[in-house]
Amino acid sequence: MKYTIPDSLNRPIPIILGGHVNGLGLLRSFGSKGIKSICLDTKKSLSFYSKYSYANFCPDPVSEEDEFIDYLMQMGESLPQKGVLFATNDIWLIPISKHRNRLKKFYHYPMSEWDVIEQCWNKKKLYEVAQDAGLPLPKTIFLNNILDLNENNLDLSFPCILKPEETIGFMEKLGSRGRTIPIDNLEQLIHWKKEIKKKGLDTVPLIIQERIEGPITNLYTITSYSNKNADIVAYSIGHKIRQSPPDAGTILSGRLKHNPEIYELGTKLIKSLGYYGIANTEFKKDDRDNTYKLIEINPRPGMWNYSALISGINLPYIAYQDLLGEPFELPSTYEEGLVWLMFLEDFFNSLLFFKRNGYTEYAINLTEWFKTTQGKKVFAIESWTDPLPGVVHAVKYFGKFLNHILKFK
Repeated sequence: MKYTIPDSLNRPIPIILGGHVNGLGLLRSFGSKGIKSICLDTKKSLSFYSKYSYANFCPDPVSEEDEFIDYLMQMGESLPQKGVLFATNDIWLIPISKHRNRLKKFYHYPMSEWDVIEQCWNKKKLYEVAQDAGLPLPKTIFLNNILDLNENNLDLSFPCILKPEETIGFMEKLGSRGRTIPIDNLEQLIHWKKEIKKKGLDTVPLIIQERIEGPITNLYTITSYSNKNADIVAYSIGHKIRQSPPDAGTILSGRLKHNPEIYELGTKLIKSLGYYGIANTEFKKDDRDNTYKLIEINPRPGMWNYSALISGINLPYIAYQDLLGEPFELPSTYEEGLVWLMFLEDFFNSLLFFKRNGYTEYAINLTEWFKTTQGKKVFAIESWTDPLPGVVHAVKYFGKFLNHILKFK
């Protein structure tokens, strides 16, 4: 099996698992320090076009887990020295965590062991830890499966959300967008109960949780690196501006803004978990009682990790240096107000697609878009210093855009 890897290395090379936007942010974070990384993906993703990437195709970590681990083992044998693994998504994180004992011969792990990762990944276990630590939580009901749901005796008011305890593959099989299913009334709950049974997902543990009302800007994330003592040594904090789908989805734009309450809550959770590594922890402000309630923690770099670098904090490189026992410097200043953008997606969803897809209340005009994104910007994909991923993305995006326009004619 052939690999695109360097013949020699002065330092351990980062191995970026997954080449979407968060992978591209990691590549550029290391690239800013003169380090070129290996990027693995199952398809030719954006990071394959980056000048900071040694790009390689690999087996699918979900459908071909054994082949994927064998691939990593074989590549590890070919490396001049140990690589440093960085997972960009749960589909990569879970297998490398479970097979750590095999892989650690060839790779460094800048993250916790599987028992801690599992507590972060499994929502029921996470909420148990958070509750013991005294963190505010949305009202939540855990179901062994959808058959346990008695909609006539549900101790939870609407609106609420429905989601699996463990996210991998569930929404794809269900054919639903986003990571959660918004439920506005009993009729919708019954509909999704039938859909889950129809798709053969009736053995999956589920969560029904109250939906915290309020603007998307109430959603705050602390992006942090915590050391082996579970002490946060570097972080950035920001809130979402928009996401897709707009009621429960993936970030399209966000603004960095320090929030001492979010820092305190995030620190308490990280310490309670004993978590080591880069993490993204999300809270939402509940205007009813003016408290921030835990939504989730992702024990890995997230979509907008690159914003931390532009604000002055190179989290991936700090994690890398700390792992290798190298001294690292923390910034003396922290830039606030910076806006991170998935530019094309945020722009066209705001002005066109939200309205066309039935989210009329989230549609805005051009003046409002400029107002909500006012300030210094960092683009998730477009870059003057690493331009090819942005060019490729624009070509593909406008192809999809044209098909969408023609479909509505």
